[in-house]
Amino acid sequence: ALRGGAQRSLAFGWVAGLGLLGLVGVLWRKSVAAEVAARALDRQRHLAALGEMSAVLGHEIRNPLASLKGHAQLLQRKLRDEPVLEAKAALVVGEAERLERLTSRVLAFARSAEPDLQAQDPAPLLRGLADRLGEARLAVELPASLPSWPLDADWFPQAVENLIRNGLEAGEGTVTLSARTERGRLIIDVRDSGPGFPPGDRERIFEPFATDKTRGTGLGLAIARRVVEQHGGRIAALDAPGGGGLVRITLEPTS
Repeated sequence: ALRGGAQRSLAFGWVAGLGLLGLVGVLWRKSVAAEVAARALDRQRHLAALGEMSAVLGHEIRNPLASLKGHAQLLQRKLRDEPVLEAKAALVVGEAERLERLTSRVLAFARSAEPDLQAQDPAPLLRGLADRLGEARLAVELPASLPSWPLDADWFPQAVENLIRNGLEAGEGTVTLSARTERGRLIIDVRDSGPGFPPGDRERIFEPFATDKTRGTGLGLAIARRVVEQHGGRIAALDAPGGGGLVRITLEPTS
């Protein structure tokens, strides 16, 4: 009787212990999910506030900048007979154009409109982007066609272009653009010949204004991530086989 009672108590203890372990597992998963959701919500709020600020600054800068550039161009034309002064005016025009590009990137980051998703063959869309860029160091490895995918024909190539330009700035070698489907997903890789991404920076590089470059806004990769997420996908910085950096866009199949 004592042995039977002990065995029943032991069995009950095992069942109770397993039940408690299961409960702890469920609570831990819920805690992790809640923490992830809270971080995502904080990030969205931060990006929304940053986007509003960027939009205001961009619009406030654009109008006086256009006036400045226009007057500098007029002055440059009037100084054609004075090379030294013309060069100075040309410098003002060049810097105004650089600020215009910067302002356009800031406004692009602030853009919150939903993408115009239309069924597209990604292969000719990406091939057209490569032809338009005309970069000698850009290698393209694309199939003749890929399964049709809902893409914004203007903004999705812009996201890929930002990755290509980032790769070109990372090193002197070739940047390779490739695309394929895998398990129903569309995967686009941009591989460069630079030093790669330090493990601690692989998430930070997609944050707005995060850059170690002396020139640039640090918005190219942030815009790329926003566009990819608007397409229901994800973007990641990885190590390229054989060295270099690899940025991968993964788009999930639509239901």
